[in-house]
Amino acid sequence: MRRFFRALRRRPVAFVSAAVLLLLYGSMLFAEFLAPYTHTTVFAEHAYHPPNLRFYSKELGFRPQIQRQILVDEINWEYARIAGEYIPVRLFARGPEYRLFGVIPWDVHLFGTRAVYGGTEASSGNNDWRTGGKTEPVFILGADDLGRDLLSRILYGSRISLTIGFLGISISLTLAIAFGGLAGYFGGAVDWTIMRFAEFFILIPGLYLILFLRSILSRDLDSGQSFVLITVILSFVGWPGSARLVRGLVHSIKREDFIVNAELEGIPPLVIIFRHIIPQMSSILIVSITLGIPGFILGETILSYLGLGIVDPAVSWGSLLNKEVTTLSNLRNFPWFLLPGLFLLITTLAFNFLGDLLRDVLDPYYRERKIGT
Repeated sequence: MRRFFRALRRRPVAFVSAAVLLLLYGSMLFAEFLAPYTHTTVFAEHAYHPPNLRFYSKELGFRPQIQRQILVDEINWEYARIAGEYIPVRLFARGPEYRLFGVIPWDVHLFGTRAVYGGTEASSGNNDWRTGGKTEPVFILGADDLGRDLLSRILYGSRISLTIGFLGISISLTLAIAFGGLAGYFGGAVDWTIMRFAEFFILIPGLYLILFLRSILSRDLDSGQSFVLITVILSFVGWPGSARLVRGLVHSIKREDFIVNAELEGIPPLVIIFRHIIPQMSSILIVSITLGIPGFILGETILSYLGLGIVDPAVSWGSLLNKEVTTLSNLRNFPWFLLPGLFLLITTLAFNFLGDLLRDVLDPYYRERKIGT
């Protein structure tokens, strides 16, 4: 660990990548608190609303604020700013109720707006639950075609997209260790059978196999069932390549003296595999996990973008792209619809840069002077 943190300080790109990943997964855990609204909150009068956050006006000076806008063209969804009408954005504002970590009832959000309409003060939300008043919502990243806050939907969507990455690689690597370990240790007919089975899946392009498996299964699934099904499909497709790697490593390690001594002592083969051999390749498995997670995240994105993955009312980064990025005119008129794709790109690059660092640090031929290059 000392070597890892020393190398992390010497590689700014890897350091930033680690910080970005910590920020993303922290945001995933506190999505209800960080998001001003739920992912299903609809502001019907603010469909396709552009980002409205600003930091200066003559009326309010330097502070986070939004400027009220009205819809002037319902065909092209063009909004016009109303001069002089600004609303302050406040930290720790009350908003829609939620359960923090799914347990604690709470209604405080990181930020929100409060405004006066008709002499009544209203809080963030379509309608204030205490006064019945209305307020102007804050759209830091704009709104979608139904008037739902895009930032809130991205934060909630990160839960599915980022969780699928970890669950998928966990299941896939478990299968790879089990089958690859058995093939490498026992060899012979066991090795031949498992490897031919794995090569059958490797020969088929992964994307085509994923689409085929998803298309032949029922589409009448709720959000939870779709999540489980996508995770299983991606894991089932992803294990053969890792199994070949594990098989080769086990095949070479089993010739070491300490493995031969364990066999002579009568230790069962499964104990030798999982207690003596697998720990010897832990560094390579850690790197495989880091570099494999983005593949599972992108796999879910592709399925959801094609309409075979997560669907409303659940939300993921892939389903956001499927919902919003439909035509070139949408991208030209509402460029903020591409922001979920930017989050995907940042996450993928961060995992790859961090994986490169881990590969160098855990390399048995590691040289400290190379970490600085």
